[in-house]
Amino acid sequence: MTTGEDKTSDQTLQCLTTEHFVLQTARSATIQEANSRADLFLTAVSSATVALAFVAQVTRMGQPFVFFSLILLPCLYFIGIVTFVRAVQVAIEDMVLARGMARIRHYFVETAPGVEKYLIHSRHDDDEALLVSKALRSSHWQSFMSTAGMVSVVASVIAGAFAGVLAKAVAVLGIVPATGIGMLVFAVSVFALRRYQEARWNAVEHMLDVRFPSTTAASRGAGRSDERVESTPEHNRASL
Repeated sequence: MTTGEDKTSDQTLQCLTTEHFVLQTARSATIQEANSRADLFLTAVSSATVALAFVAQVTRMGQPFVFFSLILLPCLYFIGIVTFVRAVQVAIEDMVLARGMARIRHYFVETAPGVEKYLIHSRHDDDEALLVSKALRSSHWQSFMSTAGMVSVVASVIAGAFAGVLAKAVAVLGIVPATGIGMLVFAVSVFALRRYQEARWNAVEHMLDVRFPSTTAASRGAGRSDERVESTPEHNRASL
């Protein structure tokens, strides 16, 4: 006869299995949204580049081409910025969902310790464990491997091109000074977007409690008054 405790355990397992499926479906949706938004942005950039090439050929890089560039490039940069911001939000959502799935796997191991050797992904919900489960490691360049990082670089190139064209048209500068201004704006844009991405990640990671840290994370967080584990801005950048 099934006891009340066994029945409760079965119900809990069923609920968590359903929750795991829901989280997995949500992660698939976030990846699909990030890819579709990036495709939309890159398609817009590609179409605009072709249009600029036609106008440049027809006008022989004259004033109409400059006016057309000054109108089109800010629009592309706006699309890039909103795509970047949403890609960061989607990546954060994916990270939260991944931690939820790790916690459920931890329950599976607690309920049946023998299944741990069959699990590929980590049952710990700290950032280091999630990176190891994906065969990744923390890196200062890892943020550029994500969808948001890629979009930030392309958008910054557009900002640099706009600044160069504007400097040459308004200030009547030579090609070398205008190129230098464009490169400076590109660098500033990349830096600003990277700082925004890191700030958003840090804000969310510090709000999330690590309930089942790995051995490394637990030893690093030993001696603190709370159970929260410090994280670095470079972790979990490759989710999307």
